Amino acid sequence: MLSARMFLALLFLPLIGIIPVSGQEMLGTTLGNYSGVNGAQLNPSALHNAKTYLDVQFLGADAFIQNYFLFIDKKDYRFSNFFKAGYEWPTHPEDYGTEERMFYYYKNSRPKNIFINLRINGPGAMLIWKRHAFAIHTGVRSVLSFHNLPYDLANFTYLGLNYRPQQNINYIDNKPFRISGMAWGEIGISYACNVYQRGFDKLSAGISVKRLFGITGMYLNSRQLDYIVIDDSTVNVRNLDAEIGMALPVSYESNSLNMDNLFKGGGFSFDLGVTYTRLIKMHQTEYFTTFCAQPYEDYLFRIGVALIDIGAVRFKTNSRKYAIDNRGSYWENLTSYNFSNIGQLMDTISYKFYGDSSAALVGEKFTLWLPSALSIQFDYHLMRNWYVNASLIYGFNFSMNSLARPSQLSITPRYETRWFEASLPISFYDWYLTRIGLALRFYGFTIGTEKLGGFFNLNDFTGLDLYFSIKLFFNKGVCHLKGPKGCGNGEYDRKKLKF
Repeated sequence: MLSARMFLALLFLPLIGIIPVSGQEMLGTTLGNYSGVNGAQLNPSALHNAKTYLDVQFLGADAFIQNYFLFIDKKDYRFSNFFKAGYEWPTHPEDYGTEERMFYYYKNSRPKNIFINLRINGPGAMLIWKRHAFAIHTGVRSVLSFHNLPYDLANFTYLGLNYRPQQNINYIDNKPFRISGMAWGEIGISYACNVYQRGFDKLSAGISVKRLFGITGMYLNSRQLDYIVIDDSTVNVRNLDAEIGMALPVSYESNSLNMDNLFKGGGFSFDLGVTYTRLIKMHQTEYFTTFCAQPYEDYLFRIGVALIDIGAVRFKTNSRKYAIDNRGSYWENLTSYNFSNIGQLMDTISYKFYGDSSAALVGEKFTLWLPSALSIQFDYHLMRNWYVNASLIYGFNFSMNSLARPSQLSITPRYETRWFEASLPISFYDWYLTRIGLALRFYGFTIGTEKLGGFFNLNDFTGLDLYFSIKLFFNKGVCHLKGPKGCGNGEYDRKKLKF
């Protein structure tokens, strides 16, 4: 049965829980001279920055969540409790009502943003030969984003319509907000080339092209919402101007799982980037005949700029698109509503706004854009094995039908050798939250987080980030000895082992 508490959730946030919801930029694996194939995530031209000529990734993953609405009090939180079988998190009485809740909520009027991201990087590889670098990468990604959700709507969705402090108030939310989620697979190739190298200067350019396979997707875009919650079972929607799209792995008539077509849509995306490198020594053309004999050229600093995740998925299978075009409706006796499936719910919404159960259905196809961003990186070689990196990820959208990507500014000092690497990213997330992370690499195994505080109860728990990568790589200039000449056509140079 539809409860009064769930009315706005079903009306404005349909079926979000069906989408897979489980960091963001994986700085410990995407920055640095041993990032290899992962470096293309932030800038495809970064492939040429590697100290390796061959990089093979077996598996990588990243789970990230951050929100500005709900939190667990630090006195109730222990990271180890996630691994305790049957553990029940402490609860507390809600302000208005009779239920117990695990989360507290921030009592302010700021719009609420929530970002949940799951990335699984499958097998991939990178190979460098002279001026050219090639890479292939695979992965599965899932993103859920709430962007500029009005505080009043967030409170009613979580606390229910019986949240008396907000009853009988006419809320007019004229600022657009959106909720979107998508899960998709991708297979891509990357290519980078040193387009200019002379003296102390080197310029590389790169591109990544990916084929996208849409598994599931949904969005809600609200341009204007004007409503009054009269009591816990009555809502007067004075005006609603919104659009809803869904392509879910269920039957809309029975709510049963429907996996007949795993992919509900498809599309393409691309990344474009350039990197300027200021070398420590003048570039000299060297001749070699084997991959391992390629020299590594040390640098003073690098500056890279890229556009990433430019693309979209067009959903065509089991897809529906609804539109409420500046309409109002009056809902009474909400506790008596009982929807048996998704189709019945949407038909009822259409009837309440239009007097016709099918009028709100405007199509069976829709397009959902990826979380696009401008990526800027500055990497400075301090001395020997010490570096510092400054990066900006600035999220932007091509359409209201987009996954929102929070912006992030980070400063990351790191110590880097072939066998060990440690980095300490300090980031300013979404222009609001300061975070400290830690990443450690032991040869080809990296584990890290961009939110170290999520593992301790130093502050209230608002999110978590954890990632890892398993790979195998081979350094430039390091060849197995084959007689007095080594593996190249020149003398074996032991100095190349020192980076």
